[in-house]
Amino acid sequence: MKAIALSLLLIGSGIMLYPTISDYYGANQQKQLLDSFKAHAQNDQENVKREYSQLNRTFNGQTSNEIQDVTTSSAIGIIEIDKIDLQVPIVEGVTQSDLKFAAGYMPGTSKIGEQGNAAIAAHRSFTYGELFNRLDELGPDDHISISLPSKDLTYKVTDKFLVKPEDLSVLAPEQNESVITLITCHPMKNPTHRLIVKAVLDKQQNS
Repeated sequence: MKAIALSLLLIGSGIMLYPTISDYYGANQQKQLLDSFKAHAQNDQENVKREYSQLNRTFNGQTSNEIQDVTTSSAIGIIEIDKIDLQVPIVEGVTQSDLKFAAGYMPGTSKIGEQGNAAIAAHRSFTYGELFNRLDELGPDDHISISLPSKDLTYKVTDKFLVKPEDLSVLAPEQNESVITLITCHPMKNPTHRLIVKAVLDKQQNS
C-alpha cells in the first residue's frame, strides 16, 4: 500500500509540475531562438561593415593582393537605366576585380528583388557614359531595370544624395519594401563622398 501511495504521490506531483516544466522549456526554447536570430542579425551587420570597408578600399584604389581578372566573377544579373544609356552586368562582390568591368552587388545586404535594402556599387568612370559615370543625372520617378535569371524588376528612384565614405546609414535594412541603393564616387576625381541613389521596387515580372 505504501508503494502505491508513493507512486500516486509522485504521479500527482508530476501532473502539478508539468505546466511549470513545460513553460520553462518553452521559454528556454524561445530564448534560444531569439538569441540565434540576434546573433544572425549581428553577423549580417558585421558582414555589411566588412563589405563596405572593402568597397571604400576599392574606390580608393587599394588593390591588396587580389587577382585582377574578371573571369573570377560570374554575372548574376544586368542593370539598365534608359535615361543615362546604361547597361552593365552585375557580379557578386565589390573588390577591384569585381568592379573592373561590372557593377557589384554587396554581399550581406538584402537579396535583389526581395524585401529589404540591396546595395549595388560601381566605379564612376572618367569616360562619359561608362558604368555609373552619369548616375548624378537621375531624379525622382526615373526608372531602373534589373534582370535576374528568374525575374525582371523595375525600380523607381526616390532619392539622391551625398554621404561621407564611412556613413553606413545608407545600408540600413528596409522593413516593408524592396529597395536598391546604388553607390558610386563623388566627385569622379579625388572623391571625398559617395553618391547615393535610392529606388523602390515598382514592378516585377517572372521570366
